[in-house]
Amino acid sequence: SSGINAEYGELIEKLSEKIWDMAETYTIQKDDEKVTVCYMMDELGSRIQHSEAPNMRMAPFFHITKQFAVTLMWPVEDEIAPETSITRDITLGETHAGKRAARLAIFRDHLDVDHDNLRMDEVEKLNPYNMYGRKEQTLPEDAPSDSEHPAALRVKAASPSDPIKVFTDLKFMAEALSDPLFKAINTDENADFISTSTNFDKFKEFFEQHPTKIINQFPNENVICCKDLLLKVARRCTIEEKDRDRCDELIIERLNSQSKTWAEDLHPWWCPVGFDLVNELPVFVRNFLEREEAGLDNSWIIKPWNMSRGRGTYVTSNLAMIVKLAYTCPKVEQKYIENPVLFYRGDVGRVKFDIRYVVLLKSVKPLKLYKYNVFWLRFANKPFALDEFDEYEKHFTVMNYAEEAELKQIGDLEFVEMFDQQYPNHSWTDVDKKFCKMIKECFESASSLPPPRGIAHSAQSRAIYALDMMLKWNDDKTEMVPQLLEVNFNPDNQRACQYHPNFYNHCLKTLLCEDIDGIPVTEIS
Repeated sequence: SSGINAEYGELIEKLSEKIWDMAETYTIQKDDEKVTVCYMMDELGSRIQHSEAPNMRMAPFFHITKQFAVTLMWPVEDEIAPETSITRDITLGETHAGKRAARLAIFRDHLDVDHDNLRMDEVEKLNPYNMYGRKEQTLPEDAPSDSEHPAALRVKAASPSDPIKVFTDLKFMAEALSDPLFKAINTDENADFISTSTNFDKFKEFFEQHPTKIINQFPNENVICCKDLLLKVARRCTIEEKDRDRCDELIIERLNSQSKTWAEDLHPWWCPVGFDLVNELPVFVRNFLEREEAGLDNSWIIKPWNMSRGRGTYVTSNLAMIVKLAYTCPKVEQKYIENPVLFYRGDVGRVKFDIRYVVLLKSVKPLKLYKYNVFWLRFANKPFALDEFDEYEKHFTVMNYAEEAELKQIGDLEFVEMFDQQYPNHSWTDVDKKFCKMIKECFESASSLPPPRGIAHSAQSRAIYALDMMLKWNDDKTEMVPQLLEVNFNPDNQRACQYHPNFYNHCLKTLLCEDIDGIPVTEIS
């Protein structure tokens, strides 16, 4: 019986892999989100082969009022002779030679792959920092120095009798402000500090109209908060400072390098190998095929540019799945961490976990960066293994939004004690130092170039970010290496307030006041 079940399971896995060769996708708007629909045509539609000179064209058609979808097919030749095979162009609409080659690579068992086209070219040299609806942010031109700035003078003069008035659209943040130096108010009109969960881009107008106010965002901080731009910031760390101005050009040269380790050389020690699938799909496919030929692990994690809570995220080693999903919405692809440091849970076994540090950015020029000394853990619910990538509770750690999933909670102090017991040769104190080094390098890189390639300084800006991180083993499993997964703007800090009532008092004092003695933060810049 167990043998039959095992054979049945293997068959299902093989079928699941092959389905993606024939799967198609389209995206629809549902409420406030775009939803990807994956489908497979019937036996006739699925058997229609690719041709560079097709005689048919096909497209999905969604009937909005009746809520059903069909595939439309029509001839593109005036006359098709009897007994002629019907063909279509599966890359229809893609004019970029490299991306056409990448899409055809999923049929590498039947078609020759044009490796010469799996490279970067002039198309990618266009400005990629302001794509897909990203707004160019306005900056003040003649703002006074920080010490003389009206916003700085206002918070410096604050006292319990004249508190800093805080407006926030987060109810739990307003309720958590208990320090007499702060007063939560219901409108931003009279606020000294505005904390909004909406992206802000009018910094020039903000200075001209509200010179004494401070807002919880820095100009162009999307270079670290959007996953595709964070990749660019990370890669910049591998470029010498004297060459940073031409870093984009140098990175394109490296993407086209013939070195056997070109992909690894492109990324710093703390960033998994990754690619922006909008601009870099051809070189990702090239890297995938090289790894396949070398017999290396080829599991990858695919994520939308700018979504949270694990939404739209998949782990797979299926090239067809990755290429098809790349066309549903802007995504990045990163090498899945195949050798993570695991945590032993007595009720489950050895599971994946990740760590969330809260980082406070007070200034860009000079860089003033702090980490909150309390951190948070998230755990998978099933023992880790490099298989069953669709098993959410084995490969993902975000359980507080997953229905019926157990949310394992361990406080940071208890965790450190348990971690040091499980890994007596790798103290958490040393791990924390590595995390701080990584965070410093990331923010130094992010602020090393002006917008749109970097974060801009603003005396009217402060920010709270959440950095999600993991640990992996080096090749000989002698050293734990931090890996930065993502940087979150306006993170969900409700749990932080629940377990640490002074969380926002501490954060705002660090960001707005000079005297931070006794506050549980560590300067890392």
